[in-house]
Formats: sequence, C-alpha cells, structure tokens
Amino acid sequence: MISRSKSLVLFILLVPGSPFCMAQKWQTQTDSLLQAFKKATTPVQKVKLLTDAATIFLLQNPDTALLLSSEAEAIAESNGNDTSRALAYAAKSAAYLIKDNDAMILEYALKGLQLSEHTPLPPDVLAALTRKLGFVYRNTNRFNESVEAYKKALAYSTRSHNLYDMATTSSNIGNIFNSFNKYDSGLIYHNKTIEIARKANFKDIIVRSYMQIINSYNGLKQYPKAFQAVSDMQPYLNDPDVTQVTKGLVYTVIASLDMRHGSPQHPLAARYLDSMKHLITHTGPGKENLINYYLNRSLLEFSLNHFDSASAALEKYNELKKTRDDEIISGHAQELATRYETGKKEAQIKDLDQQNRLRKKLLFGSFTASAIFLALLFWVWLQNKRIKKQETHLNYLMKELHHRVKNNLQIVSSLLNLQSARIDDAQARKALMEGQHRIEAMSLIHQKLYQTKTTSRVNIQEFIAELSENLLHAYGYKAHNFNLQLQVEVKELEADMAIPVGLILNEVVTNAFKYAYKNVSDPALYISLQEQPNKLQLTIGDNGRELTEKAWKYSTSFGRQLILSLTQQLEGTMQLNCDSGSVFTFTFPVKPVQA
Repeated sequence: MISRSKSLVLFILLVPGSPFCMAQKWQTQTDSLLQAFKKATTPVQKVKLLTDAATIFLLQNPDTALLLSSEAEAIAESNGNDTSRALAYAAKSAAYLIKDNDAMILEYALKGLQLSEHTPLPPDVLAALTRKLGFVYRNTNRFNESVEAYKKALAYSTRSHNLYDMATTSSNIGNIFNSFNKYDSGLIYHNKTIEIARKANFKDIIVRSYMQIINSYNGLKQYPKAFQAVSDMQPYLNDPDVTQVTKGLVYTVIASLDMRHGSPQHPLAARYLDSMKHLITHTGPGKENLINYYLNRSLLEFSLNHFDSASAALEKYNELKKTRDDEIISGHAQELATRYETGKKEAQIKDLDQQNRLRKKLLFGSFTASAIFLALLFWVWLQNKRIKKQETHLNYLMKELHHRVKNNLQIVSSLLNLQSARIDDAQARKALMEGQHRIEAMSLIHQKLYQTKTTSRVNIQEFIAELSENLLHAYGYKAHNFNLQLQVEVKELEADMAIPVGLILNEVVTNAFKYAYKNVSDPALYISLQEQPNKLQLTIGDNGRELTEKAWKYSTSFGRQLILSLTQQLEGTMQLNCDSGSVFTFTFPVKPVQA
C-alpha cells in the first residue's frame, strides 16, 4: 500500500482557485475571503469564495475546511449551477483527502465528474476532480486506473495553463510508476516534471524530481546515471525556495545511494549526512528524515569501523523508530503519557543511582576489601551488559537481514507474476507460476524467521498453515468446500531444517492441487508433522487418483528431482503409498532443539 504522508498530500492537493495555498499569512487571507463572502450577491460568487477559504484551511484546520466546503455545497445545490456544484465537490473531496477517507474522496470526485457529462466544466475543476480519483486508485493499488486518472488530470491542467498543477501531476505519475517498479516510465515523467518546473522556477519540485530520478536509476541498477543525477541536482540544493523537509529527503537518498554503490570511503554519504546533521541542529527536517539519517549514519560508521559512534547512531535510530511506531498505534495523547511516565522513571532511576553512588563512597572508606570486590562485580556486570548489547545488535541485524531477504523474494515473485502475464505459452506460464510458488515458500520462511524471538528457528506450525492456505487459494479452491486437515505437533524447527522441509511440503502440496483432484467431488488434503525419538516424520496425503508408484518412480519432472534432492540433503527417507489416494511419508533424523 502506498504511504499517505503529508508531503504526498501537499504534492497533489490543489483544487480550483487555490493560489493561496503557498501563502504565509493564512489568517489574513481567510478573514479577507470570508468578509468578501458576506458581501457577495450571487451564489456562484459565494461558492467560489467559500471554496477558496476551505483550500487555505486544509492544512491548518481540516475540520473547518470540511465545514466551509459543506456550506459551499449547500449553496451550490440550492442554486443548481453545475460549475458551482463541481467547485464545492472538489473542495469537499480535498478535505476528505486530508482526513484519509478514501470512500468520501471517491464519492465527491465522481459526483463532480458526472456533472461534466452534461455541462462543460472549466479544465482546472476537471483536473482537481480527476486528481482525487488518481489518489484513491493509488492508495488501493489500482495501478493502471491511477495512472490513467492522473494523465487525464495532466491534460486538463495543460489546457488551463496551470504550470504548478502540471508539474505536481506529472511528478505523481512518475512516483506511481516508481512505486510499481516501472522505472523507465517513471523517468519519462520525472524529466517532464523538471522541464515544466524550470519554466516557472519551482525549485522545490525540481529537487524532488531529481530525487525520484535517482530512485529510478537505482531501481534500474544504472548507478552511474544515478550519481550523475545527484551532480545535476546539486546547484539547486542550497536555494532558499527548497524546503527543509525536501532537503532532508534528498540528503538521505544520496547518502543511501553512496553507501550501497559508492566508493569504499563513501564521501557523498559523509558529506550529505553532515549536511543532514546541520539541518537537524537548526531546523525540523521531519521525523522520517531523522530516522533515515540515523540509519544511514549507523551504516556509514560501521563501514568505517567506528563502532562506538555506529552503535550510538543505531540506538538513536531504534529510539526514533519506536517513538514513530508508538505514535501511529497509540496517538499523540498516549505518546505524551508515555513520555511523562518514562521521564518519571528516569528521574527515579537517576535518584537511585545517586543514592547508590553515595553508599559506595561511604563504604569505600570503611570496607576497602568489600569495595574492591564490588568493583570486580561491577566490571563483570559491565562486560555482561556489553556482550548482551552486542547480542541484541546482532539479533536486530539478523532480523533486518531476514526482513530484507523476504522483501527481495517478494519482489522476485512479483516480477515472475508480471512476466507470466505477458507470456502466451501455457507451459512457460505454468513453469513461472511454479517457480513463483517456490520463491513464496522461501519468502514465508524468512518472514517467520524475523517474526520470532530468535533468528535461527521457524514457527513451523504457522508456516504450514499459511503455506497450505496460500496454495489452496492460488489454485482456485475455497475453504468451505475443501477438507484441509493439519496435525502439526512440532511448534518450531531450526532454520537449516525448516527451509528444505518447507520446500518439500510446497512441492508435494502443489502437485496435489495441480493433478490429484480431477473428477474428485470432495477433495481432501492431510498434512501431519510428528516428532519421534531422534527423528521427524512428515506425512502428506490426498484423496486423488492420478498418481501411481510406477508413474512416480519413472517421472523425470523437476519437482520430483527437487524433492529427492532435498530429502537426501536432510539424510532422510521417503515412502509413497497410492492404495487410497497418494500418501507421501518423509522421515528425517533430527537433533534435540537446544535451549
């Protein structure tokens, strides 16, 4: 799902009659508009003034913006003028956009566009309404519809000669293409955005567009071009028209690029992280920028073997990330309460620490030997604390590694899915689908690894349940008319055993869904994982009639070769019984799980 950050909303939000959005004196402008509203004599004038005032209130007080746009809607409805109604609908859709209400955004955008079917509307009104459609489609992952909506909005903005709307709409199209890994298309629109923005000297938009060009080339693995985009963008970075939030975003993107694909000393990363540090000291670059700064700072310091500063940066990253997550879950009120309690506890800890120091000083004069003994104990405690801290950092890094591996496998799976949609040959498409399922099985293993308390064991109960249900749905079966029986007594497996066992399970279950249930009215699948003394027994059975021992013995399929190879890798055995359906029984030697 695409993130709904405030910066994204600002990028696409402008509705008709909104030249005031960039103004600084909000209150003066709204007072002037509302005074003019009281003197207005025609309903069309009143609606226009109210929607302009609502636009200014959008980011200051969304509830007031919604109230003003509702009043404009009531006046427009009573007047019956379609242009006024469209203006009111666009303003109200924008207010609901700020409040993250996709259903209401869509409702009012569609109501406004329906008016254009019988009444010609101004192109800037049509552009505002169509942008709201693109925003909703983007949030619901309807990629093609979102792109088409934004392209229509760009055409309307071009007709109205509104360069700001043209630039922001073109930028959003490029961002959508990047979000769905269509980087070549994204580059076209980001370069178009720069061309438009230069005409009106929109420096902030130019810098943001270069940042997206860097991301596009990064996605295409064309790293020299990404670094060239950094060079092209640099003359604009110090311009006062570029906001601090934009600078923070750009600094972290450049630092991340240099850390992953730059020279070993990472001069760009060091330079722009220092710029980010200066930004943090003097301004508010935004919480997300701070989080990214400390993560990149930690990686840079680790690469330079500055472990103490790297550890400090990593701790700050974890602290900020946890704070951000708590705010999302609990809201600002709970966050303030938490800070209060934390501050209170820290004060208590500090007080206790001072008391302990005083006691130590008093005891030192009288009990020299005891003081030495306590010092030794304290040294041992510090060593244990440092070891535990290193273990915590290592565990965190391993979880992050498994998380990234899982994300990369998901990307590969999505690419296979996209590729299969472009292939006409049924056998090739089938092979891609099987490969996709194997990758998804491995991805699920890595997901379970970073979701557990340890990084070496997998919750095999959850894995088997999720994998079975995923394959069931993938092959078009419904849970209510399919008899799926799971009997998994083993809760956790070591990762080096869980991965091959998971792949064996994926192959056998996939084979059952593909072939076993033809002409079977009540399909059933039984999966059992039992732990016996020094061995593990995996049983997978179906009630199909397709497979025989002879057919299995002489099969040359890749799936059979993979099953036999993985079984041999685990030093296990396999038995097949086809008397009533197909029942695969695998037995693997296993060592007791170490606590």
